[in-house]
Amino acid sequence: MALEEYQVLVKDMVGDQDDVITTEVRDRALDEARIRYSADAPRLELADIVWPATGVFGPVPDGWTDSSVIQSVEFPVGKRPASMVFAETYRTATGWGLESEQALPGNALVRVCYQLPHVLDATADSIPQRHRLPVASFAAHLLCQQLATRFAGDRETTLGSDMSRTESRSRNYAARAKDYRAAYFAGIGQLDPALQDAVAGSAASAVTSWPRRNPRHRLVSRGGL
Repeated sequence: MALEEYQVLVKDMVGDQDDVITTEVRDRALDEARIRYSADAPRLELADIVWPATGVFGPVPDGWTDSSVIQSVEFPVGKRPASMVFAETYRTATGWGLESEQALPGNALVRVCYQLPHVLDATADSIPQRHRLPVASFAAHLLCQQLATRFAGDRETTLGSDMSRTESRSRNYAARAKDYRAAYFAGIGQLDPALQDAVAGSAASAVTSWPRRNPRHRLVSRGGL
């Protein structure tokens, strides 16, 4: 499923009868959805590299990008349980490199697992099929937010029945934006961070608002009793 199919799916979701959402705006929303999904569920790649010489410095995988992040480095490869070494990346004027905490032998096979953003364009799509609808839902969430804001602003320039219709459309798009956001997080099996913050805030409020016990209600020990 390449970009064009996402475009059709999002267009069906949003249902912009006034054609307020242009192709460029929709594509930006899809790219924002891709970025969001890349943060919530990064793409993992495995690559084997050959350590050039005995020491701590080696190359990064061929698919490495400026947005990549090391997940794990395995050496020697194939042991069970897996044998991991600690390594970090560093950048020089000529590119990226890999530095291991311990010296590795020359010509050793080293397996690198790393994270990188998902791709979604006219020819490539790295988003798993089970998460394609959620990603489209997040793009629809962004677009419905824009439409809700647009029609909310239009209330100032409308009168009578037109104003009522504009307010209704703003509320409807706001509600749909909320539903699409919920569908995204439910679809990828994660809790919306906004809900986490709300739950944490409610818990803190409940603790701070707990009624204090009146000292006059304490039991008083009476001598001889």
